[in-house]
Amino acid sequence: MEDGWQHVTLEELETNPDKPGNRWEASPALGIDAFNVNVAVLESGERLSQNHFHYHENQKELFYVVSGSCRARTVDETVTLEADDLIAFDEGEVGAHVLYNPFEEPCKLVALGWPQDGRYPVHQLETTDDAVENVPDE
Repeated sequence: MEDGWQHVTLEELETNPDKPGNRWEASPALGIDAFNVNVAVLESGERLSQNHFHYHENQKELFYVVSGSCRARTVDETVTLEADDLIAFDEGEVGAHVLYNPFEEPCKLVALGWPQDGRYPVHQLETTDDAVENVPDE
């Protein structure tokens, strides 16, 4: 950030092939090290996390749905998220979650996690399929 600002487009970034969906990790490209910034597109049937239904011991997360719809499975329920909805999760088991797209249209969202180094350790509680079967939809 030589001039005090940085600009990138998603077209300039590569998606992370190790993560489900199409995920662009913007933090490194923008020189951000205080938190993680990701943009993701989930096609029908895809989930956001490679850890399925999970929580982070030391990281909070915030998700903003840009377009489309997805569902968030929490400890107690399943919530449908639509464009311009936001959902946040605390660190620890109380913030366990998975975001997934059971709808026909793609869902584009922005994910923030802080502190950046708090993403590990992460604890998977269930696979997405098991988590979704165990809690009825709204």
